Amino acid sequence: MALARAIARDVYGTDRLVKILAYLLMASAVGPMIATPIGGFLTDYLGWRSVLAFAAGLGLVITTLAYLFIPETHHNRQSMSDGLSIFASYSQLFRNVTFTAYVLQSGFCSGTFFTMLAASSFLLQQYLGRPASDFGLYFLFFPLGYWIGNFTSSRLSGRVPIDVMVFTGSSLVLLTSLGLAVLMVTGYVTPLSIFLPGALITFAQGLALPNAQAGALNVSRHLAGTAAGIGTFVQFFSAAVFTQIYSTLYDGTPIPMVITVSIAASLAFLAGIIPFLRPNS
Repeated sequence: MALARAIARDVYGTDRLVKILAYLLMASAVGPMIATPIGGFLTDYLGWRSVLAFAAGLGLVITTLAYLFIPETHHNRQSMSDGLSIFASYSQLFRNVTFTAYVLQSGFCSGTFFTMLAASSFLLQQYLGRPASDFGLYFLFFPLGYWIGNFTSSRLSGRVPIDVMVFTGSSLVLLTSLGLAVLMVTGYVTPLSIFLPGALITFAQGLALPNAQAGALNVSRHLAGTAAGIGTFVQFFSAAVFTQIYSTLYDGTPIPMVITVSIAASLAFLAGIIPFLRPNS
């Protein structure tokens, strides 16, 4: 994401920006596709502490490589003389309805995904009694759907307006969450009935997210860095809020997932429809 923000400051064509963000997000999906199956097998065969040891060792290697081989790129740093200018930048961005809608859509959509991520782990292991290694394998549906969604978004960049892509992704998230609710409420709870809708949700997120990010960055070109920072914060803050809501409601059944995912998906749809209805706002 830091690389995406750095590139975004220098790219001025919206279509090109969408394509670059889509490719970067595709790359970011590779990590979870590799890490989660490894984590599942480590948990089953060596215990959960082995996951922490593995992550610490790998983190040390990555940190060392980054220090040795990634040079500083921001040489002309300028400090802000007036701390209030930060808040003025935030105010200017949030007064724009389109920017706020794009940022909230990304946040609520991320909340939908992270709720699915947290809930699927509990349901697969505690409700269905499957081992952690099974979760690691079924989890591949999530990043795979996200990867395909980002790839599709990159292919459609320049052909389909970004507000249409965001609206389409938002609609698909909502419709899928409703289908998931029907499956769970009627008692059809299986690994595939959880992870296939989850893959469709991440596919929709992959369609919408690079376009929503590009739309937010292009609202005010001179504040693109601030816009990127706000967008990233809102995504993870929203994810934390909705996973906390899910954990508060959790009762060992699929119903808390249904409630939390439906709320997040509905809010993502409401935010995603605003740029579609008010493209020039």
